[in-house]
Amino acid sequence: MKKKHIMIYIFLGVVLFVFINTFIQTRNECKSDYNFTITKLEITPTKRLIFYNNEQEVSLWNYIVSANAGVDVGDKLIKGKCSKYLYIYKKNDQGEYFLHLKVKPSGLFPIKWFCNK
Repeated sequence: MKKKHIMIYIFLGVVLFVFINTFIQTRNECKSDYNFTITKLEITPTKRLIFYNNEQEVSLWNYIVSANAGVDVGDKLIKGKCSKYLYIYKKNDQGEYFLHLKVKPSGLFPIKWFCNK
């Protein structure tokens, strides 16, 4: 085979792998539910937040929460199974939680592909 054909096959293989991996990660996240108090935050080089539930990292594939969204340690992160939105709640001075942020999914695949809603 020619070098040109090999490069095309390699490129198509990489694209296919990324597409399939994104599909699988989106499906897994869609069927997961989250309800925890954020114990640690990290900021990526692209200014996205990475959340921690105790020592466990919670990577989000379908939701983008930027570093300037006002999310802090101690806030609550909630997403129900097959829920379209991710919610972040803050605690007020009386110790009650109120809705701070409602995040729409930004993934490539619609949630209805994975859930019967």
